[in-house]
Amino acid sequence: MGTSGDYAPFSTRDAAGTVRGFDGEIAAAMAHDLGFELEWVSFRWPTLETQLRTGEFDLAMSGVTWQPTRAVTGYLTRAVARGGPCVLGDPRAARVAVNHGGVLEAWARKQFADRELVIVDANQTLPELLASGRAGAIVTDSFERRAFERPGWSVRCEPAHARKVYWLAPDHAHLSAQIEGWLSVNSARIQAAQERWFGERQRLEALDNLTDLLARRMAFMPFVAGAKAKLGMPIEDLPREQIVLDSAAASARKVGLPEAETRAFFALQIELSKAVQRRRSEPPTLDLAQQIRPALNELGERILLAMAEARSAGQLANCALADLDVLSPWLNAAELQQLLDSLRAFGS
Repeated sequence: MGTSGDYAPFSTRDAAGTVRGFDGEIAAAMAHDLGFELEWVSFRWPTLETQLRTGEFDLAMSGVTWQPTRAVTGYLTRAVARGGPCVLGDPRAARVAVNHGGVLEAWARKQFADRELVIVDANQTLPELLASGRAGAIVTDSFERRAFERPGWSVRCEPAHARKVYWLAPDHAHLSAQIEGWLSVNSARIQAAQERWFGERQRLEALDNLTDLLARRMAFMPFVAGAKAKLGMPIEDLPREQIVLDSAAASARKVGLPEAETRAFFALQIELSKAVQRRRSEPPTLDLAQQIRPALNELGERILLAMAEARSAGQLANCALADLDVLSPWLNAAELQQLLDSLRAFGS
């Protein structure tokens, strides 16, 4: 297991080098149940992907946030927690400090593009920078804030749209399936660990897994738009869309989903995806054929399985707009309603 060892409440190392925290507890339970010997390997956030690719560890468990740029490498599991960025101190401060190399640094660079950023390599030094006045604000998240905040500090947090996952190295398909299976049947144990380490229990139902996967698909769309623009391709690709619909219908039969509703649902996903592409575009940093499409194909299969699980649990007929909040960064109110109506059709 790879750990940064500096990210409370997910993983910290004590004086003896023992890893403690939410992910430390989950890793120990998982290793015990699956019959593995557990060994922790340290990583640094700026080199996490490189260390994973080169096989220094089998998976990273240290509060890793799902991102499209990470999802094209290896396998990212279902979410085990949801949170969001937080700013401690004066949000108007001229100097803002943030940890180096992670999702929060990228967020801070966008959020505070007109400020002086203090980038630190030792994450746990951030509170002292604020307390000493060397920074007017620090960037953390809704999980870590409990370890960092002090009386009198103001706190401002973004919506809890960031999903925490476990990141498996490439060519670990069997291990990925084992861990994904363990997570799917141990939600109660995970929630108990959440309460111990986060101070709250978060929902981990089949519907939550489904909406997370749908949000992951939409998060790829700005990268699709950028890649298509670079290649001079139009946003609409009817032959490709037909392939996706036919594949979804065929897979639906295998998992026990009604074919007509599945085809209609994936047709809606395609239309919503094109709407997101027209609104937003990211620089073409991901290859359309070699990276994005394989990741989207995998997501399509996972979405079907999650739909079948949520339908079997009776959660689709009564789902509500609040259940789709994780998709709100990408879809407007009318589009969320369309998606809700399509999901409810599976429960009728």
